[in-house]
Amino acid sequence: MYSMKLRAIPGATVAAALLSIALVGCAGAPPSASSDIARVSSAQERARIDPIGLLPMDGYDQHVDDWLPPSAPDYDTPFLTPAQQQAHFAALWARYYGSGAHDPSPWNPAYVTSRVYRELGSDIADLQRRRLAAFDNHGKPTRRLGYGQNYRPHTAAWIDAITANVDLDQFERNPHYDPAQRAIATDEAPVRELPTLDPSFYDHRLAGEGYPFDNLQISGLRPGTPLYILGSSRDGAWRYVQTPDVQGWVPSTLVAQVDPAFVETWRNTARQSLGGVIAASVPVRDNGGVYRYALPAGTLLPLAARQTEPDAYTVLLAVRDIDGRAQIHQASLSATQITPLPYAATPHHLANLIKALIGRPYGWGNLNNDNDCSSELQSLFAVFGVWLPRHSSTQMSAGQMTDLSDQTPAARLDYLMAHGKPMRTLIYIGGHVMLYLGSYQRDGQVVPVVYQDVWGLSPADDSRRAVIGGSVILPLLLQIPGDPALTSLAGKPIFQITILDAPEGAAPPGDEDNPAS
Repeated sequence: MYSMKLRAIPGATVAAALLSIALVGCAGAPPSASSDIARVSSAQERARIDPIGLLPMDGYDQHVDDWLPPSAPDYDTPFLTPAQQQAHFAALWARYYGSGAHDPSPWNPAYVTSRVYRELGSDIADLQRRRLAAFDNHGKPTRRLGYGQNYRPHTAAWIDAITANVDLDQFERNPHYDPAQRAIATDEAPVRELPTLDPSFYDHRLAGEGYPFDNLQISGLRPGTPLYILGSSRDGAWRYVQTPDVQGWVPSTLVAQVDPAFVETWRNTARQSLGGVIAASVPVRDNGGVYRYALPAGTLLPLAARQTEPDAYTVLLAVRDIDGRAQIHQASLSATQITPLPYAATPHHLANLIKALIGRPYGWGNLNNDNDCSSELQSLFAVFGVWLPRHSSTQMSAGQMTDLSDQTPAARLDYLMAHGKPMRTLIYIGGHVMLYLGSYQRDGQVVPVVYQDVWGLSPADDSRRAVIGGSVILPLLLQIPGDPALTSLAGKPIFQITILDAPEGAAPPGDEDNPAS
């Protein structure tokens, strides 16, 4: 069994000719049919082909303290300065709760008027038309058909019913800001391309398709997320909402409309003290003893007060009443579950967050309330006060980006290890993003090590997947031990890194046609 024996080294020099692990699992263009499947003709032969295998993980050290050791002299030294954190935190606060002329909050009248309704709803309606066309199987080649959970292609009746339920004309009927349309998430909620919970998979026999890649899944909402309702399905079961990140359809039972008094209390309390969840998932009962929902890591909630006995915080909860209106309740969370923002960005605190999340399942677009690559990084950095865009490619706009796409694979990794800043450098390789932890010694060589939430690895012909299916720590090596056919994505057309310093202008939410990555 392959064993990784690495040790951290400060200011690592670069070892030439190192290549990245081939990492595949976040959004990209739909793949072509695998060559194996294309070659076979009979149903029996096709059924014998299984493009999915598991990558053995026993040889990869997943003990966080081995990579971010408590004995390191800089363990409690911030890797973001207080000034950098405060600048990021101001940008995050503005995106969720801001009311200034340029604050991109769903609760901000200026933002909804000038940005969301900039084309008087015609762009929203056009986006819905494109989405409906994308999931209509009529005239599509076999490899582009969308399948349901029963392995059968979706029918014309299926997409026709969804089209009728969307009510396209509504988006241009009254494209003006209405304070009554402000809302808030009152549970974890899926954000969908169309108003349906039915999945749409490509053929599961194609590597990297089938479960969990439901192409209708865009993202997920955390409880307490501010929203603006742009429309409703005809049957009333869905709301089309603007979130701080994306636009999409959300089950109406998981959101509640807010009145001005609610907004004022929530916003003012958050201004005084905003908390971030630092545990993987916290089941919450309110102070009346009623279970409300689970809070995933990275959830943001106003802190009403800190208790002294026991060491805990009183947080505000948004609860949906029988009429679909939001009410404020309170709950007590321990200091091991939530912390005031911004959490000091130290290796110690990052290690604690990774310990909470490592090994959890991969969830494309937050499917099943699990993270994918970009939402994993959102969960980590939100508690440091850093807002990251929802999609892997646009996360490059969160800092100082360097495009190394025209460099050789070896030169790319040389640059990463020479110039990348451990724990605040994001690496984007086309449909996938990961966090550079630093450079470590292995068998006399220096290798970069990354943390990521990843579906799997692939060979050059894209014919199969070696599935990981979760969040892991991995080195970037020349070859994958035990399976050298798995190729390096350091050689793919795109290779970009971004260093989180002071925040740069981020891409505005709501324009993306593609699911989350």
